[in-house]
Amino acid sequence: MRWAVCYSDRPECAELARYELVVLDAVHHPPLAPIRERRRTVLAYLSLTEMGEAHAAFADLKATGAVLDEHPGWSGTHYVDFRRPEWSRLVLDRLIPEALAAGFTGMFLDTLDDAAFLEARDPVAYRGMQEAAVTLVRAIRKAHPGAVLMVNRGYTLMPQIADAIDILLGESVITTFDSKTKRYGRMSAADVAWQVDQLRRARALNPALQLYTLDYWDPADLEGLRTLYAQQRANGFHPYVSTPMLDRIVDEPPSAEGGR
Repeated sequence: MRWAVCYSDRPECAELARYELVVLDAVHHPPLAPIRERRRTVLAYLSLTEMGEAHAAFADLKATGAVLDEHPGWSGTHYVDFRRPEWSRLVLDRLIPEALAAGFTGMFLDTLDDAAFLEARDPVAYRGMQEAAVTLVRAIRKAHPGAVLMVNRGYTLMPQIADAIDILLGESVITTFDSKTKRYGRMSAADVAWQVDQLRRARALNPALQLYTLDYWDPADLEGLRTLYAQQRANGFHPYVSTPMLDRIVDEPPSAEGGR
């Protein structure tokens, strides 16, 4: 299984169609029909816990009081109170139906780690965030039983949602990019082991669950890319390695023998 993620409308359809599964921006993306014609799975990005100020629905959502503090790491992006019915209605009645009507075959549900983070930060103000996140994911599955659902991390929620999703993604499992130092680096051995264990625990809850990984590395270091792909496949995962901006396709380099 070869897959890729790219939040840009620049890649050519033929380039994307080389992959069995691609994750794209829900709004800014290449035409989907040529990709779908090759029977590819095409997922639309959706943050279930955050929204940017540039989003077309942001002003209306803010007027309901469901917009919370600005994210400390992403200027112009805010946490949303996903306990609020206004957010659930927006997701279930507008955002996902619009993506599926546009030709996407499923959704990539991101930022679910916020649920545990917010509850830990203020257990009183954010009580029920994790329960609300579980309820929303299960509501998406119920509303769209045929859609492919991929979730990024969200490991604390897996006992409640593993049976409701198709793919679990581990991000920055072996390598990552430090936005402060602008350098790629390896995760600690303990962090790698922890995330690999979390992915495998989730599959134990749902044996049909597919496990994907997304690592970040310098695309000019071909040998480094080859090593990452080999390590993740040895772990039993479907890997993709890219740059932190995720604004272009970074192909897996051929092996020294000339194959994949």
